[in-house]
Amino acid sequence: MQTSLFENLNLIRKKTVEGHRDRLYNQFAGKLKVNPELTRSLVSFQENKAEPFYRWLKYKEAFSSKLVKYFLAHFDTPAKYPLRVLDPFAGTGTTLTTSASKGHHATGIELLPVGVSAIRARLAADTVDINEFQKYLDKLKNFPLEPSHSEYSFPHLRITEKAFPPHTERELSAYRFFLDQIENEQVRYLFWFACLSILEEISFTNKDGQYLRWDHRSGRVLRSKYQKKTIREFREAVHEKLGIMLEDIKNRNGGSFSTRVKIVAGSCLTELVNFSDNSIDLIITSPPYCNRYDYTRSYALELAFLGFSEEDVKQLRQTLLSATVENRTKREHLAATYARQNRESAFDWVVDGFNFQEALQEVLSLLYAARENGKLNNNNIPQMVASYFFEMNFVVHEMARILSPGGRVYMVNDNVQYVGEEIPVDLILSDLAEHAGLRVDHIWILPRGKGNSSQQMGNFGRKELRKCVYVWSKPANTRLKPAKGAKISTSPRFSLPN
Repeated sequence: MQTSLFENLNLIRKKTVEGHRDRLYNQFAGKLKVNPELTRSLVSFQENKAEPFYRWLKYKEAFSSKLVKYFLAHFDTPAKYPLRVLDPFAGTGTTLTTSASKGHHATGIELLPVGVSAIRARLAADTVDINEFQKYLDKLKNFPLEPSHSEYSFPHLRITEKAFPPHTERELSAYRFFLDQIENEQVRYLFWFACLSILEEISFTNKDGQYLRWDHRSGRVLRSKYQKKTIREFREAVHEKLGIMLEDIKNRNGGSFSTRVKIVAGSCLTELVNFSDNSIDLIITSPPYCNRYDYTRSYALELAFLGFSEEDVKQLRQTLLSATVENRTKREHLAATYARQNRESAFDWVVDGFNFQEALQEVLSLLYAARENGKLNNNNIPQMVASYFFEMNFVVHEMARILSPGGRVYMVNDNVQYVGEEIPVDLILSDLAEHAGLRVDHIWILPRGKGNSSQQMGNFGRKELRKCVYVWSKPANTRLKPAKGAKISTSPRFSLPN
């Protein structure tokens, strides 16, 4: 069993320090404000269901285009225009395409290939030849999808075996053959993306939190008799999807915006360090939540379709921001990244913020104590929570560095709960933001919070957790790291091992 990077925190488990979360709440009490304009649908994918272009792929982790417009409208635009906008967790690119359509320059960093594919599809749709798209759609209507015309077979992972009825597998093979006949590169990509976006609809699976939920008719050995409401036929689903895409493309507004969008395929933990100081005016983002959701499992069908091997998936899971119990620490990787840029003092400064965040250390001590007493349903939860904040601390500090004076951050995130203990993600990250030199302007609370999980509810009763938008800004006189020669604390109360 791997030794936890934060295992020395066990030293304080028997002397759990309480009250730090209450003090942190009092520290930010004046910033916590219910914003009645922020609805749950606005900060989720729900508002995108009927939104042109954004309705193509069901991506529950996204927020809405309307929310991005709301943030843009509330940002006090500086004298210079257009803005330089960044989303370090770009997802399917809602921040990028919405901002670019308003005339701004937008950069997105995204690691999950499903999100990158969606962004590229949106950009292709911005300039694709409508007549060419229509031509191949007409050809598809008369193209026989069975029997198969190619040697292609769906490249299953172990987790996706038996995901489709046999006739659907044959139709997928035939459709792949049809894609090879499309000469126009943009049209071919959009037709390929249409297939990716319907995989869940035509399968025996549903995305269900951390995993895929399986229909009992799949033939897999299952514990439950769950039956999916609808399993769509491939031909019907793909034609409907392509029809929706064509409708949106025909109704696109004049003037291309795709040249104002830049995609960086990778992890923001690695990529943000490459941005110049003061190079971004506005950051709009939503990081993964500290909720154990594993995107490599919930998006397994899409990753298989993209050609990911078992080893590729394992590597991707470890590269994603730590939010699952299987993630291993990235401390050595981060230390090496900063060392390559001769920024060791900056690395120590960021770690210092983690070490001295007492509310976080209180949470970790409670979780380690719960593990010792057999109260956790997975013993890796403390390590996951520690790693999540350790990594997010680096993201926050890098955002502070690259943000221009007067710039702003809008971040959507949820609080979480384990063993009945609420983890105030909003307050901890906001305190870390202040350590990075940012000013906490608001912590907007949604009028309706999020209920705890059914398991937590059964054991500890119903408790509504805050859903928030953090609003941080960068003052003109911000110091983002200690001055040369300044002493960095080397013996924090809850130190990290070397």
